[in-house]
Amino acid sequence: MSFQQLFPLTDNIWICFAVLTLVLFVPILCKRLRFPQIAGLILTGAIIGPGFLNILHITPEIRFFSRIGLLFIMFFAGLEIDLEEMKRNKVWGITFGVLTFAVPWLLCYVSCIIMLNLTVQTSAILACIMGSHTLISYPIISRYGLGRRQSVTISVSGALIAILLALVVYAIMMSTHGDSRFNPLWFTLRIAVYLSAVILLYPRMARTFFNRETNSFSHFLFVMILLALSCGLAQLIGLDSIVGAFLAGIVLNRYIPKSSPLMNRLDFVGNTLFVPLFLLGTGMMIDLSGLSEGWLFITVFAVLFTAGTLGKWVVALFVQRANRLTRNDRLIIFGLSESHAAGALAIAMGAFAGGLMDNSTLGTTVLIVLFSCILSNIITENGAVSLHQDQQDDEPHDNRLLVMLTGSNTLRAIMDTAITLYDRNDRDMVGLYVTVTGEHAPKYMQDGKGRLKEAQEIAASADIPFVTHNRLGSNIIDSILHASDEFETDSLLMGLPLRPSIDLPYLENIIIPLNDGFHGQIVLQRFITPLNTIRRIVVLVPGPVLQDEAFEKCMRSIYRLSMAIGCATEFYGKDQPVSAVRGTGLNFSSGRVSYNEVSETADMHWVISGLRNDHLLMIVGPRDSESHAGRSFRHLYERIHMPDTDFSTMLLFPETKTVKGKEEATLRTERDFLKMLRM
Repeated sequence: MSFQQLFPLTDNIWICFAVLTLVLFVPILCKRLRFPQIAGLILTGAIIGPGFLNILHITPEIRFFSRIGLLFIMFFAGLEIDLEEMKRNKVWGITFGVLTFAVPWLLCYVSCIIMLNLTVQTSAILACIMGSHTLISYPIISRYGLGRRQSVTISVSGALIAILLALVVYAIMMSTHGDSRFNPLWFTLRIAVYLSAVILLYPRMARTFFNRETNSFSHFLFVMILLALSCGLAQLIGLDSIVGAFLAGIVLNRYIPKSSPLMNRLDFVGNTLFVPLFLLGTGMMIDLSGLSEGWLFITVFAVLFTAGTLGKWVVALFVQRANRLTRNDRLIIFGLSESHAAGALAIAMGAFAGGLMDNSTLGTTVLIVLFSCILSNIITENGAVSLHQDQQDDEPHDNRLLVMLTGSNTLRAIMDTAITLYDRNDRDMVGLYVTVTGEHAPKYMQDGKGRLKEAQEIAASADIPFVTHNRLGSNIIDSILHASDEFETDSLLMGLPLRPSIDLPYLENIIIPLNDGFHGQIVLQRFITPLNTIRRIVVLVPGPVLQDEAFEKCMRSIYRLSMAIGCATEFYGKDQPVSAVRGTGLNFSSGRVSYNEVSETADMHWVISGLRNDHLLMIVGPRDSESHAGRSFRHLYERIHMPDTDFSTMLLFPETKTVKGKEEATLRTERDFLKMLRM
């Protein structure tokens, strides 16, 4: 049987086998060759596609999955962008979007008119292709965890502006060519209505659904429905669906924490299958046989590619210098804005169907897609690797979190917090269920197995190693302390009982003994609403406090929760505690943070009275219950279990170090060093 008889593959089973094999082994080969994996998949698609070896054709199934992959890329870009960073850099985001479209557009337009003698409409459309860009190399940014950098925020914001400008200019050119149905005023009105509907309705829908439904699989399907709806509405009003995917990602950003099981499922489905299929499908659309058509084809390609690349690089250099960013940030900006894929192909196909492009010009556009994607990925990879090495902590943290599990009604909230607090450099997480000895102990031990199994499944969905321990003991506190010693844990997370049970005996019998016996950080919580629906965090710091390593670790825990939720964070305390919080240097909530000095505990009571059910109250408690700060904490503790409190609560107690039988903290402030010198 000859090669021509075997290929292209027509049987769906063999097509599936070939595609999945390439998706698996091409990235592995690229990693060994130190070649960008994304560029490798695109190049592989060009080689096996109908334009070269003709092993695979672009079937409707491949086209469908490829389109979904592109939508996932844009959706992830919206999910991972730092919204507060985006707000702070909105002027530069808009400026970059306008410049990164206008400068390449102008260079390409002039080059097409003067050097290639093309018509005005064709030149303008080719310039739109080179002015727009697709964030095809964004998965590299996600892989290295750089989504919150200023350079990435500016680049992603600019991508939306650039594609919108390209689509508007393209629509105007098509209307002048004969499509008289285009009305700029009506087009703008439709965009305004669409943006308003998504921005106003999606958050309310997300909060309502996440509050009423706790099944994480339902959360995944709900998010996919909102993504598809946003993309469909965008197409309905005349925009590309990638705009809808990006907008959906931005709006749902704060409802999908980065370290949550939901985000892990989205990332797995998108980056394992759909995104690689999009890259392969993009490559398969490229006709490498066009290289044999002669110098005219190569000349058109060289002129457009050079003009467009030069324009993108000039704008990236300008933005980098103006914002005093690093050279690697410039590489990120240039790399993300260099690739032309979905938007370019959509514009090119529309212009070809409308008679503004011939086969040769269309082939040139597709070849530009190949080279721009390869160049984009190489540049982005280089910049991302350097930035990642600068901020990476290669030393694994010797931290381990002990999660105390109780009833099934609080298990989901406990595990959501545990996953948020978990650092990827930490050791595994330990789940503990304690059964007090007695007549019904065997039944409760069996229930504990079920709770631990459920918690282990939640941790596995977030790709976190989880060790379970079902313990039988005569005393809850002693069991927790023994398990902590056995597993060498330095942090404890457990739930507070429901509001009527949070009384003073619980403080005396549980919290104070834990503080006396467990020297690691202690976190106790009670959530009224899911973690990702919290809209405001209020932190009370009854002082004075020591600005030591333990306090900074406590603040880092608040920081991780603040960044995961993405809502405003407010600190209240006297002058010294507030100064200590500022001294940590942590950028809580990406800048949506306020530091408020209050003189008396009564003022903190006034703050508590203004909390609602979608607010989270966090109190940084002292370890010494007999100190002035301990007495202030007791007053606040009495306030949070009153009948009229219906907000979520979290208590944090910084860790201590034991030296010669006494608790001693690592001192850092100048006042503490002076005290040491006087001794």
